Amino acid sequence: MKSIYLDYASITPVDPKVRKEMDKWSHEPLNPSSIHSLGVKAKKAMEGARKGVAEFLNAHADEIVFTSGGTEANVLALEGAARARHNFAKSAAFKNGISKPHLIISAIEHSSIIETVNMLEKHGVEVTRLPVDNNGLVSLEQLKKSIKLETFMVSIMTANNEIGTIQPIREIAKLIRDARRKYRSEASDTSFGGLLDEPSGRVRGMGNRGIAWRNNVSGAEAAYPLFHTDTCQAVLYQDLDVEKLGIDLLTLDASKAYGPRGIGTLYAKRGTPIEPLIYGGGQENGLRSGTENIPGIVGFAKALELAKKNMFKETQRILELRDYFEMEVNKIKPDSIINAADITGSSSRVKYPSVSRVPHISNITFPGIDAEMLVFRLDAKGIAVSTKSACLKDEDESYVLRAIGADSKSSIRFSFGRWTNKEDIKKTLVYLKKFLS
Repeated sequence: MKSIYLDYASITPVDPKVRKEMDKWSHEPLNPSSIHSLGVKAKKAMEGARKGVAEFLNAHADEIVFTSGGTEANVLALEGAARARHNFAKSAAFKNGISKPHLIISAIEHSSIIETVNMLEKHGVEVTRLPVDNNGLVSLEQLKKSIKLETFMVSIMTANNEIGTIQPIREIAKLIRDARRKYRSEASDTSFGGLLDEPSGRVRGMGNRGIAWRNNVSGAEAAYPLFHTDTCQAVLYQDLDVEKLGIDLLTLDASKAYGPRGIGTLYAKRGTPIEPLIYGGGQENGLRSGTENIPGIVGFAKALELAKKNMFKETQRILELRDYFEMEVNKIKPDSIINAADITGSSSRVKYPSVSRVPHISNITFPGIDAEMLVFRLDAKGIAVSTKSACLKDEDESYVLRAIGADSKSSIRFSFGRWTNKEDIKKTLVYLKKFLS
């Protein structure tokens, strides 16, 4: 029986071309910190891959930090920025200007963000969790009202991993830039702007502390609040040009882009105040110590190269499959609900028309149906789908669906990808009709 994989949002298969590229680097002891010929070879491969990842994001190579995956990149972004903010607060001058540090997220972020924020809150960080509407969108007006002088970061994911909602990232970035200008103009010598030592962008009184403050950065570029976005589910279908998006920190995960498991990236804009979580040999510009995973890094760069090459065509193909699938599902069960399907308007959707959700995710509520039982019945026929994010396996229900008012106990996430074809969709629909009747 041919299996049909419709859980691409959970993890993507490794592309054969990626695997072939990785195989070139999997049979030698390659440590890029070694000075012998094998080490030099590894270093050259790693820096070539770093340049490739940077080009995918329209970033500088020294802004790319390789991690063990999207979860670590998210944690490094939030906790690393919080640690840097805490060290600033130890300055005697700073104590007179800024009180409790403040962080803003949406209510439907990835669990790695949610849990990191819960931890930071226990350690004294004030947290605002922005609610979302029934399509999973944050309110720009509510975000604007939530930003204050103490806000050191806003973290809003680009595309949700359960319902596919695309947030208006550029509009959010503009709000944050406006807030920076506002607080810089109001700041005294004891606030964020006043502590910046122009033109170096370093914090006065901290010397050369940490890699956090990169060279050749102006105070304007290093101003708070920072803006972080998790783009793991958007990487295959959205233009992630960091200059156009206007963000400071960005998370990628190779396993969501047909790349290897166990490798990810945190883009950290030059001048971003961030401190490491892992200490040791000082690899990755001091932000992530540990011997680098050369096969994984090379494979990641290859996966992004392939994604960029085929992005427009693949986006349209997947979108057509998803729309066909949802239309046929509504014929089979007219009371079914396509979650987050009614989004209108978003100037962040510049390159790919009609994409209000990422095209590969279709989250559907089937009223009166036990979702887990339906998943098991489909699985018995060789069709792999899910009821929620795999990162929520200990939860009874999805907090994302709860946040938009959907019934997670009757909802299933179908997610499509590179090897999904119309025959797979038709076969899935046959069994859905049988099981839902």
